[in-house]
Amino acid sequence: MKTIYLLLLLSINSIANTTNEENGINTKPKTTIEAFYNSEIIKKPASESDSISGLKIISYDSEKHGKHIYIVSDIYTMKKISFFNKKGRKVFTTSTIGSPIYLSKFKKGVYTIKVVENDKTEIKEFAIN
Repeated sequence: MKTIYLLLLLSINSIANTTNEENGINTKPKTTIEAFYNSEIIKKPASESDSISGLKIISYDSEKHGKHIYIVSDIYTMKKISFFNKKGRKVFTTSTIGSPIYLSKFKKGVYTIKVVENDKTEIKEFAIN
């Protein structure tokens, strides 16, 4: 079903873009970069004013607690965090205000992390070894 939906979405998008290009009209937004992940469109801010101020992913590895990360920014507020694997599937979602996110159940690899704070969204890549 997802494959049919994806093909339908791509064909409609190509038809719409062909019509707009012939008329000399570009309807795609210039302020965002879109990535397609598992039937969900994630928008990454292209300008500094739309990004999360001071966003950092701090990783720790301890014998007692194992591998874990903190996702922090200049504003101490709730952050919604989603992890996506290489294939674009959402593998984990949580909310935090500075609490650690334990990585012991994650497989090794590169993950895309989507962080939403207030109305701002930022996407970062993170490797788990």
